[in-house]
Amino acid sequence: MFEICKNDNLVFTLLEVLTEKVTTSSDPSKKQLFGELESAVPVTTFLFLAKLFARNRQHIIDLATGGVVPEGEVTVRILHILANVTGLFEHYTRITNNTPFLECVVKILNEINTKQPIKFDQPKEEVTPDGSFAIRRELIRVITNMSCKNKPHQDKVRLLGGVHTVLNHCVVDQQNPYLSQWSLVALRMLMDNNPENQDIIRGLQNQNIVNNEDMKKLGIEVTK
Repeated sequence: MFEICKNDNLVFTLLEVLTEKVTTSSDPSKKQLFGELESAVPVTTFLFLAKLFARNRQHIIDLATGGVVPEGEVTVRILHILANVTGLFEHYTRITNNTPFLECVVKILNEINTKQPIKFDQPKEEVTPDGSFAIRRELIRVITNMSCKNKPHQDKVRLLGGVHTVLNHCVVDQQNPYLSQWSLVALRMLMDNNPENQDIIRGLQNQNIVNNEDMKKLGIEVTK
């Protein structure tokens, strides 16, 4: 199976189409046509893709930091598929509860932002969109989905330094709204019923790195 997935992009195209059809369609007739997603594509397939993604993590890092990796297109497709699947909470709990995969994603995002940093207090006009933005967005989508009402995962992201990294991506607004929007949703998921993560924002406020007005503009309010 590894050789098929490595060499045949058609496999991933078909998976994307199937995932998108079932995820986005509210038409009962279409759901009957495609059937239940977990029946059509077993969870073991996505667990395999998560392992394959982790194995090829350097492709993502290199592509997001200006490298040229022709074979990286497949890995990017895998990331997109997994960003969709991790949002299917009721269907694929073995994916959404896959802590090693979440840890891999957070570490990749941290490394990308270390090599090509975006900072929360950086003026928006100084943030130039590049090819990494789509990759960053998909990584943050995964963090958002896997942190939703999942305190162990919220804590894991914090312990890996991911809360700060996600906050930094909230700065990108008019130039790439989808990245900032997903970052905002991720930040809300990470702080939901999680006092420890909320304390990080309070600490930044106390250091005047961010202020309450900044947070309010982002739709987030943390009471001191």
